[in-house]
Amino acid sequence: MSVDPIRAVIEAESRALGPTLHTGMATSLLAADGHMGRLRHTKYPHMLPMRLRCELREFLEEEGLPAGWRTGGDPRLMAQLFLSNDDLGLKLRVLKERRRTYPGGVPVAGRNAARREQWIAEPLPLELPLAVVKQQRKGPIPLLLLWDFAGEDLTSFSLRIVHTLEAGVYGKRVALDLNLEVQTGGTIFDRLAFRGSPEDDDLFGYSAELDEGEEGLGG
Repeated sequence: MSVDPIRAVIEAESRALGPTLHTGMATSLLAADGHMGRLRHTKYPHMLPMRLRCELREFLEEEGLPAGWRTGGDPRLMAQLFLSNDDLGLKLRVLKERRRTYPGGVPVAGRNAARREQWIAEPLPLELPLAVVKQQRKGPIPLLLLWDFAGEDLTSFSLRIVHTLEAGVYGKRVALDLNLEVQTGGTIFDRLAFRGSPEDDDLFGYSAELDEGEEGLGG
């Protein structure tokens, strides 16, 4: 069990996952968009993200993840996709965020009980050793792996890992205490946003909303 602080462990795993995730996202986004046909993304915004999760799962299961990581979730539930590391006690839920509607860009949990349970979390003691925190917890640390389009052509994207503190309310910012932007080569720019921090006003200069259709089962 790692004796490194939680923050250092998550940063290291972000670097390890980065190349695989970016290659998988680029490949899966291209495949998902190709299956849209005459159905425009602007008219059916929930379809491409769900298809992308399907494609990304297939890519990761075929190509493999870094040591210790595995895919999870029930693909029958809105193509639900998790990435888990049982040894480290980390669990990432893959979701789409949008640039409009939600300040801060993080999806709210909605009414789904399982999602609300994951979103509402105690602040991470980022400087404590992971081994200590894992002994104190009943389950894995819940994180969101969020992606969004980075351009109008639907081919470029952003990718980040966040830890939420609340379920969130539509139209308002979801409070975070961890926000890691994962770069193509696995390099991360570390941004921490705490509840009530004035720096949380506009971390990325855009906002997002939960994919329509993901508030029910899965997602």
